[in-house]
Formats: sequence, structure tokens, C-alpha cells
Amino acid sequence: MKWLRRVLKGLLLLGLLAAGLIWYLLRPERVASQLILTGGEILPMATAAEVPGPEAILVEDGVITAVGTLAQLQESGAPVHDLAGKVLTPGLIEPHTHPIATALLGAVVDVSGFTHSSRAEVMQTLAQAADGRALTPWLVAYGWDPVAIADLTAPTLAELDAIAPDRPLVVITQMLHEVFANTAAMQAAGIDLVSQDAQDVQAGQAGIIRDAAGRATGAFRELEAVNAILGAMPAADPAVIELLVRKEYTTYAKAGYTTIGITGAVGKHPDPVGLLRHIGATAAPLRAYLYLLPHQGKALGGNDDFRVLGTKFWMDGSPFTGGAAFADAYEHSDLTSERMHIPHGHLGPVNHDPGDFAAKVAALQSAGHQIAVHSQGERAIDEVLDAFEAAGPNPGLPHRLEHNALITAAQMQRAKALGISLGFFVDHIFYYGDALPDIVGDRAERYMPVGTAMRAGVITTLHGDHPASPIGALRTLRTAVDRTSVSGATITAPDQAVSRYQALSAMTRQAARQLGQEALIGTIEVGKRADFTLFNGNPLTADWQGLSVAATWKDGQPTQTGLGGWLRFGPAFAALKSMLF
Repeated sequence: MKWLRRVLKGLLLLGLLAAGLIWYLLRPERVASQLILTGGEILPMATAAEVPGPEAILVEDGVITAVGTLAQLQESGAPVHDLAGKVLTPGLIEPHTHPIATALLGAVVDVSGFTHSSRAEVMQTLAQAADGRALTPWLVAYGWDPVAIADLTAPTLAELDAIAPDRPLVVITQMLHEVFANTAAMQAAGIDLVSQDAQDVQAGQAGIIRDAAGRATGAFRELEAVNAILGAMPAADPAVIELLVRKEYTTYAKAGYTTIGITGAVGKHPDPVGLLRHIGATAAPLRAYLYLLPHQGKALGGNDDFRVLGTKFWMDGSPFTGGAAFADAYEHSDLTSERMHIPHGHLGPVNHDPGDFAAKVAALQSAGHQIAVHSQGERAIDEVLDAFEAAGPNPGLPHRLEHNALITAAQMQRAKALGISLGFFVDHIFYYGDALPDIVGDRAERYMPVGTAMRAGVITTLHGDHPASPIGALRTLRTAVDRTSVSGATITAPDQAVSRYQALSAMTRQAARQLGQEALIGTIEVGKRADFTLFNGNPLTADWQGLSVAATWKDGQPTQTGLGGWLRFGPAFAALKSMLF
């Protein structure tokens, strides 16, 4: 067998040499450190209303040093870079995303409603993948979505065990707030398959779901129960994960983003915060601003490429698992009762004791943390606002309320008085607009009330919460404007629509304010970093079908989204070595 090892080592060496050559040939394009951008339309986004943009921008060492006419700026002697008719905006900002989880779940078995239309198709995909290779010994599938797929009733434990009798199998729902596990996975996670404790059966309504006899059904709902399974799952090789995350960063850049806010370093990795910090320090195509999970420490700081801003909490769960803490019960419909298994009269729970949460907020605020809280329902939002009020004035960054499915006008006024910003997950409208009346009834007419928030003068942003939705900046922009579902059949709460300028401002200027980076990014003004998104077509006027992202720039340089943008010799060598030996 020595000869085989020599052959494998030789192949490894040749592969690495080839990868190095390819990276060199596809290395990122560089432009002069001092240059004038002109020859296209420029949208500075520096005011609350649209105003005519400058003819040209002077960039020096990654910073915007002048804006004005071409004649004025040519006095600098800098070379001219022709935009060739493209439209230039500040770099788009995605303020709420999870790149490690997005990268990892993009490499598992896809069972989503984006690629499947029936339960039979989903189950066939699982069966075909049962003996296939994966990142780890476990078989993981992602995207189970009973709201998007009409006949997708939950898998039974018997079905999952038949697909993978001995191999741990986990199926994760699209919004990540519920998983289904086979017997092998539950045994590996140390879950009691049968419990005689009546309290366990009762508690299953919000966690480990059991039948009347105490037998685990394989269903796990919301964070604590989901983590009981996913926490036991082995991690992939760290070098492989690094390459996957780097590649995901280029996907954000292709979509038009130059900055991301990472609201929780979630994803199976031995040191997710360290991984994100490392990528941020090595010529990544994105700026990244991180909110730690409570167990990940309290250390803040960083630089303009990567910075830890604060902490992320979940006050409630997903509207699509029964986890959102609405003020009134979920609608009773075939969807909620038969496919989502939400009992009649159900009110989603809040995840924190009010007093305990208020104490955590006060302690973190005094330590300088900006706090971002997942809060979908009115009851959850009230508890978060109560805690922020109890903590007193916040001298640092304004705290954040995330998603805000059914936030009320009165709650928005409370948030405004406290200086709290609001982020809206408008993809709920696009992907689930047709189903919302069956989940929240008439409340769909005020679902994701972006328009009310903007009229109230609250800092308002838009996000995709990836991997819960595919990365797509133009889809997010369009959905905030037209509020139309993916089928085109439903327009949800049309009075909550905003103008194109308002939506683009939410993804640039307002998002920079939410992250506390308005002095650095978000608008095209003198003194700010030269981070740009270039469009084919004007995002304020072009037909949606004719609008596309042409390129992004960071620090005055075009970002590379091809192989040279993410391939790194070190992790590539380690990944190949781990696969071959």
C-alpha cells in the first residue's frame, strides 16, 4: 500500500500546484489607487429624498476624497475609470445574515420548496442521498418547508429510520426552528427515546415532541430542542468549512453586497468567531460586523473589515413552526393544523424570563454591547422593549429589533423613543405571502409593516436572514416595493409598500446607521470608504427584469467573485490532505 500513498501524495502535490496556478491567473483585478469614476449615473443616497448625483467621484487609497464635475476632479491628475453607462450606488449592506450556516447548509442535501414541489419528490431526494458522501458521517438535509409545499406533512420516525437505519439522519426546516431526526441521530445525541415522565411529554409542545406514551417522535422545535440534536452532530473539517465560507462571501458580493451584519455566529465549527475574524483579516470581499451569541463571550472590537458590535438573542421563534409569540392565536386552518401541527388557540412562547432578560440587557449595555433581538410577535416585542426601557438610556449603538412580523404602530413609537432600529425580513412576503392568511388571518394586512416604520421615522432596514432565504439583494429590494408573492397571486398589505428610493436607502444609508458605521459606509460622500455596487440599469427606474448587479467594489478596488476571490492555498492544502489521508 506504500505505492498507493506515494501516488496519492503526488496527486495532492499536482493538485495544489494546479490550484496555485489557477489562483494566480484568476487573481483579483487591481486598479490605480487614485482614480476618477465617471461615465455612468451616480446615486449617492446621502439624503432622505432623491437628489441629482455628481458627475464624477475621486477615490484615493480606498477613500472618497472628492465628488463633483469631471472637469473639477481632473485637476487632481488622477486617471479616469469609465463606468461604461453603469449605475453606481453605495455598496449594498445585508444587516442580518449567517454566513457560516449558509455555507454549510448549502453543502448538504437540498429538500427545499425552491427545488421541490411535492412530498414525494422530497422523500425521493432523501432516499437517493442516504448512501451518498457528505461533509460528515451524518446525513443532513435542509429546506423542509410545509408552507411552500402543499402536501408536505411531517416525516414519521419510521420513514426516517427506513431511509437511514444505521446512519444518523437530520432534516432541518427552511427557517431552522425545527428539525426531524431518525433513531440513530437521537441515540447519538443522547435523547431518551422513551420517557415515563409526564412533564417531558407536556414540555414537548415547545421542544422535544413525544407521543402520549412518551416516545420521541423525532421532531424537535425551537432553539433549545433543535440544539440538542444539532449540537451532537460532528463538525466538518475546519479547512473545508473555511473554503465554503470564503466561497459564500463571494456569493454575497455577486448579489451586490459589500457589507454584512452577522447576527449570531451560528454554524457547526470549533471556533466560529475566530473563523470569521480570520476571514475578515485576509482580503475578504466584504466588511463583516458580528453579534455574538450569549455563550460566545463579551469581547468587542476589531477594525473596518471585521468588528464585533454586540450580542444577539432570540425572544421568540418562527411564525412557520408556531414559535412566534403573537398577541392572538394562530389562525385555525388546514395549513396550521394538518401540516404545521399547531394546536387550535396556540400562542407561541417567549424564550426568556422578563426579569432575567432585563438583567442581561442591562449588563451587556453597560459593557458597551449593541443588542439585536429576534422578535416576531407582539408579545415578544413588548418584552424586549420593556427590558430596553428598564436598562435606561443607551449611550452606545442603538439596539435592534429583528424581523418584526407583526410589530404594531404603538410599539414602533416606543422603539423610536428608545432610539431602537427595526429590521424587516420581507422575504416572508415573497415566499409565504400566499399562505399568510392561513397562518395569521386578517393580520396579514399589517404583516411586515415596513411602510409604517418608515413613516414613523424609525431607522428601518431590510434583510434576508440567510440561509432562511436564498441570497438575493434585488429580490429583497423588489419585495419591499411591490410586496408580491413568488406566485404573483398575492400582494400582502399594499399600504406597507415603500418607494424604490426608500428601499435602496434601507439597504445602504439606513443599514449603515443601524450598524453604527454611517461615518464609514452607506452613502457616497467625501471621507467615506469607496465601497460601491454597480448596476446594469437604474435600480430606481429600470424594469425589474432588466436590472442586474454588474460588480461590487470595496476600498476602491473591484471585488473578485471567481475562483481567485475565495481559493486560499493554506485551507485548500489542509482540505485536500484531510480527504486523502
